Amino acid sequence: MTKFLTCITFLFVFMVCNAQNVSVWNIGINDNSSADLALGPSDYKKFLEKDFGFEDRYFLIGKSLPEKDFPYVIPGPDDTWGGTWSTSGWRTHEVNILFGIDDMNENTEFELVVDLLDSHPGKSLLKVIINDDQSEKFLLKGQSDSSIVGKNAGLKGRVIKIPVDNRIIRKGGNKVTLTVLEGSWIVFDDVRLEATSDVKLINPEKVFIRDIYPCTYEIEKEEKRYQPLLVDVEHLKGRPELKVELDGKDIFKGQVDTARYLFEVPMPAVSSSKKSTYNILIDGQSIAKGQVLRTPQKINTYADYVDTKIGTAHSRWMIAPGPWMPFSMVKLSPDNQNQGWQAGYQPTFESVGCFSHIHEWTMAGLGLMPTNGPLQIKVGDQFNPDEGYRSRIDKMTEETPLGHYKVHMTDTDIWAEVTATTRCSFQRYTFPKDKDGRVMIDLHIEAEYNYKLLDMKVDKVGDYRIEGYSHQISPRPHVWSNDADQEYTVHFVIEFDQPIQNMGGWINDNVISSNSISGKNIKDAGTFVEFDTKKSDVVQVRTGISLVSIRNASENLETEISKPFNWNYQAVVENQKTVWNDIFSRVSITTNDRQEKLRFYTNIYRALCRNIWSDVNGEWMSAGGKKQKFTNPEHVALGCDA
Repeated sequence: MTKFLTCITFLFVFMVCNAQNVSVWNIGINDNSSADLALGPSDYKKFLEKDFGFEDRYFLIGKSLPEKDFPYVIPGPDDTWGGTWSTSGWRTHEVNILFGIDDMNENTEFELVVDLLDSHPGKSLLKVIINDDQSEKFLLKGQSDSSIVGKNAGLKGRVIKIPVDNRIIRKGGNKVTLTVLEGSWIVFDDVRLEATSDVKLINPEKVFIRDIYPCTYEIEKEEKRYQPLLVDVEHLKGRPELKVELDGKDIFKGQVDTARYLFEVPMPAVSSSKKSTYNILIDGQSIAKGQVLRTPQKINTYADYVDTKIGTAHSRWMIAPGPWMPFSMVKLSPDNQNQGWQAGYQPTFESVGCFSHIHEWTMAGLGLMPTNGPLQIKVGDQFNPDEGYRSRIDKMTEETPLGHYKVHMTDTDIWAEVTATTRCSFQRYTFPKDKDGRVMIDLHIEAEYNYKLLDMKVDKVGDYRIEGYSHQISPRPHVWSNDADQEYTVHFVIEFDQPIQNMGGWINDNVISSNSISGKNIKDAGTFVEFDTKKSDVVQVRTGISLVSIRNASENLETEISKPFNWNYQAVVENQKTVWNDIFSRVSITTNDRQEKLRFYTNIYRALCRNIWSDVNGEWMSAGGKKQKFTNPEHVALGCDA
C-alpha cells in the first residue's frame, strides 16, 4: 500500500512539473524571423518616420496588428538612427504592450517571454517593466551586426523568461514596457505571455480601460467635496459616451473622442471608510464593474497637479526635476550624467551623482551627496556607479511632485529628500544605522559647461556649520562664443542638525584631514563631513547661497529658512506649494481630465522656473563683477537663458 501511494505521489509531481504553460497572448511568430513584425526584417531606419518608440504609443492585444504596430527592433541610445545626436540629446525608446484580463484563476502564475533574434554585438541594456510594479534588467551582448537587416541565419538568438509575481498581473488593464537604457539595438523574434491556467482576455472595441482606482485626494465642485474615481481610458474608435454608476446611481457622463483620458469621476466625499460598487458603461453597455474603498482625503491643490519630471528627457542643464521656486536662485536637482552638453538629469539613468544647487545656462555649482562606506572623492562615471560616490537608485521610489524630490539610493541604503526656497535648500537624509554617514560637498560638479576653480575655501566654523566660497570660471570659447567668459563666485553657508564628527576635504586628487580647505587655480576640490548615524540616523541640512558674499548667504538662510521654519522639513515643502498656488490660482481651468490639469499647471511651472540673482537685502553682482544694491526692496535682479 505504501509503495502504491508513493507511485501515485511521484506521478502527480511529475505531471505538475512537466505541465505546459498556456499562451495568454503572442506578438509575432516564433520562427527565427522578424519579417512578420513592423519594419521587419530590415527597415530599421524608418523607426522614427513611423512614430515608434514614443511613450504614448502602444500595442493593444486584440486590436493592434504585429505587422503594422509592433516594431521588430528597438534602438538604443547609441543609435543615431534612433534620434541620439550631439545636439538632440540622449534618446531612449519604449515599446508598450497593453492587454486586458476579463477573468483568471487567482492562483494563476505568469511568465513573460521575450524571444530575441539578436542584439548589438557591443552592449544592450534591456529593461522590462510590468504594470509599473515589477522591473527587470538584462545586459545583452549580441552576435552579429547583420541581424538588424535580417541576416541571422545560424544565430541562436536569446530567450528571456521573466516569472511575473501573480500579484502584479491583475483583472482589467495591464501594461508591459520594453526599453533599451544603454547601448544599442535589439531585434525581436516574438514576445509572449504564458500562464499556468487559462486566462480570458478582454476584447476591446471602442475604448480600452487601462486602470480604475480611487484618488488619494479630494476636489471641490460647487462648494461640495468629492473623492475622484480615476478612470484611465484609451480611445479606440468613434465618439462613444462613457458613463459611470456608483452604487446604482449615475455620477458621471463624458464623451471619449481621441487619445487617452484620465477622468476624475466625482464620488461624493465620505467622513469614514465606505465600500461602494462602480459600473463603467460605454454607449450603455457595461464594460467594467468592481468595488472601490472610499476614504477621507485632503483637498488637492493646483500645485499637486505638477510633475517636475515632465520634459526632462534628452533635455538641457536648465530643465530637471526638483523643488524649484518661481524665479529662484537655488535650483536643487539630482544630477546623474557626466559633464558635457545636455548634462544634468536624464530620467532613464538609474543613479544619482549629487544634488547640486545651480542649474542655469553656463552656470553650476555646490553639489551635496549623502553616502557611506570607504571614502571616494570622485563622483564616478554615469555608466559605472561603483567607481565613485555616486549611488544607484530604485526608480520605483522616485518622487518628483512640486515641493520635493525623494528617492532611495540602493548602493548605500540612504533615503534622500530635498526641498528649497528661493535662495536656500533644505535636505533630509535617512542613513542605515549600521554605518556612519558622510555628506560630500563637491565644488566642481559634472555640469553642462565645465568650469575651473580659480579660488576656493571651506571652513568649519562650529560643530553644526561650515562656510565657504567657490570662485569659478568657464573660459572662452566654452560658453558658446569666443567673446566672453562666465566668471562668478558661489558663496555658501551649510548647517546641519547633527554635530559634525569629522571633517576633511580634497584638492585635486589629494585627500586632506582638516577643518579648513583652500586652494587656487585647481581642477577639483571639495569637503566632506561625517556623522554618528548610529546615534541619529536622520541628518538634516539647510544651505544658503549668494553670488555676493558669505554674509549675504547667511542672511538668505536666516531669512528664508532658519527663522520661519527652523528644522521643519515639511513646512518648507508646504511653503513652496503655497507660493506656487498663489500663482496658479490666477488662472483656472475647468476639465474632468486629470491629464489636462497636469499638463497645464506643469507648463506654467516650467515657464516660471527662471532665475533671480539678488539677495534678500537687495544686493547683487553686475556682469562687470561690481556689487550693486536696489533701493526698492521689491526690485530683483533676474537672469536666465532664453
